[in-house]
Amino acid sequence: MFIYLLLLILAVSPAYAHLHGDGQQEKVFNYKLPGDIKPYQAIEHEEDYYGCSGYLRTGFIQTNLRSVDTSSASAIAGELGCGYQLNAHIKAHLGLFGVLDTGLNGHDNNIHDEFFNRKKDSYLMLGEAVLTLSYGKFEAHLGRQNLDSPHLDNDDLRMVANLFEAYLVDYHFNDELYFGAGFVREASGWENGGNLSHFIPIGEAFGGSEGNAWISWLTYEAKHISGNTWFYLIPDHLTILYAELMYSNFITPEIEYNVALQYDWGNNIGTSKLGEIRAHTLGVMTSISGYDLTLTAAYNKNFGDTGAVASVGGGAFFTSLEDQTLDAVVGTDSQGILFSLEYAFNKQLSLGVAMAEYRALDKNEYHTEEINYYLNYNWNDKLTAELMYAVVDDKNSSEDADQIRAIITYRY
Repeated sequence: MFIYLLLLILAVSPAYAHLHGDGQQEKVFNYKLPGDIKPYQAIEHEEDYYGCSGYLRTGFIQTNLRSVDTSSASAIAGELGCGYQLNAHIKAHLGLFGVLDTGLNGHDNNIHDEFFNRKKDSYLMLGEAVLTLSYGKFEAHLGRQNLDSPHLDNDDLRMVANLFEAYLVDYHFNDELYFGAGFVREASGWENGGNLSHFIPIGEAFGGSEGNAWISWLTYEAKHISGNTWFYLIPDHLTILYAELMYSNFITPEIEYNVALQYDWGNNIGTSKLGEIRAHTLGVMTSISGYDLTLTAAYNKNFGDTGAVASVGGGAFFTSLEDQTLDAVVGTDSQGILFSLEYAFNKQLSLGVAMAEYRALDKNEYHTEEINYYLNYNWNDKLTAELMYAVVDDKNSSEDADQIRAIITYRY
C-alpha cells in the first residue's frame, strides 16, 4: 500500500514543481462547500461535441474494519468520449468507460468492490450515449448521461462516476432562471445498489424494484445568491421535495463568507416498496474564507418519524463525509454536525481536515464520529490528485473503521 501511495505522490510532484495553472479544485468528498455558489443543474450544458476527449485514472482504496475485515483494490480506468454536431439544433455524444485490474489485487474475498463489477473483475461499458436537441430557449438531453441533482448525482469519487439513462428538457427564461422536467430510467455506478457496470432501474437502485424517477426542477443563479427546488416521484416507492438557498458575499476584498439553507422532505407512496418513509430534514451551513484558509460549519436535523431520505449518489446533505451521511443514521430525530478547516497553499494544492458527529435521539441506537484528512491537487484542470484518509469511530461498538483513498486523474 505504501509503495503504491509513494508512486502516486512521485507522479504528481514533478508537475507541481514546474507547472502552474488556474485549475479549480474538485469536490474531494460528499459534502457541498458553501463557496460553490453554483446550484444543481441536472442537464450538462457544457458537454464536448467536437472531436474526442476523456480521462485516464489510477487509484487505490483500502478499508479496514478492525479485527474483522480488510479489503483493498488498485485499478486503472479511463473514458473515451466523442461528440458530433449535425447543426445548431442537433448534437450527440458517446462515452466509453473501462476499468482494468492492475494485477496487484489479491483474492476476490479481499478485493474492495467499489472499483470493479459485481464479479470484482475489469469491465468496459457504454456509459454515455446522449442526443441533445436545442431550439430557442429549450434544450433536451436524451439517453445515457451525467446527471447533477440532489438525490441522483454522478458523485465521481471512484474509478467511474455514477451515470444515468435520462430524458430531460429545460427551458431558460433568462440568464438567471430556468425550469426543467423529465424522467430517469436507470443508473450505473458504484452507488447504484447493484452491479456498478450495468444500468439498473432507479427503483432498484434505491433498494426497491423496477421504476422510473419523474423529476422537475427550478433553478435561479445570480451574482451573490442562488437557489433551486427539486421534486422527485418514483411510483410505488417515494416522493421527494428538496429546496436549497445559498448566499455569498465579501466582508473585505480578502475575506468572503457564505451561508446556505436546505430543506428535504420524503414520503413513501403507493405500495411503499421501500417501506415507511417519513422524513423532514433541515440543514444550515456557513463558511468564511480569507488568507488561504476556509472554515466551514454545518448542521442537519431530521424531524421525521423515520430516517432521512437516501440517494443514488453522495446525497444532498451538508454534513456528509467520506463514509457517513445523515441517511445512514438509524433511529428517529437524527442529526449531523460538521466542522472543517482547509488551507490552500496555492491555486493548485490544498490540505484539509473535516470532523463530524452523527447520532439519533437515542445515542444507543446510533452514534458515530468521523474525521477526514485530505489533500487535493489540481493543475490546469488537466491533472488532479486526491488523497483521503477517513476514520470512523462507532461509539456503540468496538469495531471502528478507517479508509484510505488515493486517485490520480489526467484529462485529455
